[in-house]
Amino acid sequence: MKRTLKFSLNLANTGKKKAIESLYKEYKKAVNFYINILSFNNKYVLSQEEIKSFNSCLSYRYKQCAGRQAIKIWKSWRRNKKKGKLPEFDGALILDSRFIEIEKSKTTTFDHWVRISTLNKGKRVLIPFKSYNYANDYFKEWKLVNGGRIKRENDNWFLLLTFEKETPPKKKEGKIIGVDIGIKKLMTTSEKKFYGMRIETLMNKIQRKQQGSKAFKRALKERDYYINKIAKQLPYNELKVVIMENIKNIKRNTKKERRLRKELRSKFQRWTYPKLLSRISQLCELNGVHFHTIDPAHTSQTCTKCGFVHRLNRNGEMFSCRNCGYTEDADYVASENILKSYLTQEPIVPGRIRANLMGICPLRSNYYGV
Repeated sequence: MKRTLKFSLNLANTGKKKAIESLYKEYKKAVNFYINILSFNNKYVLSQEEIKSFNSCLSYRYKQCAGRQAIKIWKSWRRNKKKGKLPEFDGALILDSRFIEIEKSKTTTFDHWVRISTLNKGKRVLIPFKSYNYANDYFKEWKLVNGGRIKRENDNWFLLLTFEKETPPKKKEGKIIGVDIGIKKLMTTSEKKFYGMRIETLMNKIQRKQQGSKAFKRALKERDYYINKIAKQLPYNELKVVIMENIKNIKRNTKKERRLRKELRSKFQRWTYPKLLSRISQLCELNGVHFHTIDPAHTSQTCTKCGFVHRLNRNGEMFSCRNCGYTEDADYVASENILKSYLTQEPIVPGRIRANLMGICPLRSNYYGV
């Protein structure tokens, strides 16, 4: 398994930043030049002559690297059958060990050095960078993959390093739980445990900030830190399987019965469900836990006692069955149904009672938590 971490290069002086900027501009021109060649010839390879044909102060090795990146971009664009203008490279420089070297610092001022080959042949810029608590474990326990990526975000430069480690075997014993996500509570499990009770406060805080402001960016970082912190709190050492919802297009769904209310859609503008899903998936892989997602329709509208399905069964944070009168926390009901959906893998029929199978009410497909 592999993980990629980002490190700031803000300790570089003005001269070194200019050197990286010059490299980036030439490299970008090279990648786009090669994309045009691939498009004109309608092929997926570049000849040695075509690579050399780019007139630049870039070394031949750098041109080779840019050519490989151009081929990847071109293949991806063609595979996705996108139409319109050609793809234009404006992303990270993917550089192998010929261009980037990482060294551990011998001082306490910073943690590591990165040596980067630039346009000045034979002379590499040496830039110090600091690690952070989360990354320290990777430097100690994981293997650092040679090479790295250089990325620009606004006026700041970052180094992206990849670490790898042998994937632990999947567990054969342990608990199986369903996990529901929400706005009021970040996560609710089928064991009736609630995690992340501050998530709504953080979402509201983001909404109050002016988009693009420093306060807005700080609030986004605070939200992301909180999500990462809460994701770690699941008892992975006790678990064998984690099942979550696979919510897609929650803000853009046009079907009235599945669309969020206007005020909730506004909150979800700052919601990062994919971030939580990805983090849980990574932690499961790291701990040998099986991770699955389901297409969870009606999980918050289905009674776990009698199987009756109705959209009015849920009212805010409470669930009250209109058939048998069963009442419970709506997110907890949803997490139970997510678990049962995985265990039975049978579709649900809205509007009527289904017979329970071994005490389990079968469910399936789209849930939006409202």
